Amino acid sequence: MTDEPSYLYVVDYADDAERKRVEYLFNNWSEGELRRPEGVVRLAADVDHDSLYERLISKVPEERIRAYRLEESGAEVSPTTRTVERTVPAEPDAVESFVEYMLSKKKAVLQSAAHNEYEMYTKKGRATAAYELDEADDGTTVRLRIRGYSDAPSFLAEFFETELTDYAASQRS
Repeated sequence: MTDEPSYLYVVDYADDAERKRVEYLFNNWSEGELRRPEGVVRLAADVDHDSLYERLISKVPEERIRAYRLEESGAEVSPTTRTVERTVPAEPDAVESFVEYMLSKKKAVLQSAAHNEYEMYTKKGRATAAYELDEADDGTTVRLRIRGYSDAPSFLAEFFETELTDYAASQRS
């Protein structure tokens, strides 16, 4: 053991795909030492630690038992927000159809129809995106806000920027 603190990560997941994403991340993490605990692992709260420990060493040799005092440890990580804004020389209905098409290309899942908010997973991470459309004299302005962690917002912003720029150019022809 080093002098650095150790952490126990408990990750709840909604489905098998989410579990696989988390396992892939743990399996491919290259900094420090990540290992899966062997043996029986239990989180215990409101127990008499000394009594439980004594009962455990009566069942198995003491050198095979490790007990850790845990306290929840969140990290000071803030999400990143990127905004993509483009004016497309087309009617709002056509532009909205294209925005929905772009989101479908990234397998976005609708989270809130009232706010046009979607959630998507990429190889760069998970992010949410919400869009607004404003009709203007020269077309329709799309404002797409992408919020997430790590590289996902930048990655998705670049994708949406390219797609909207190409779409806008195709509407001018």
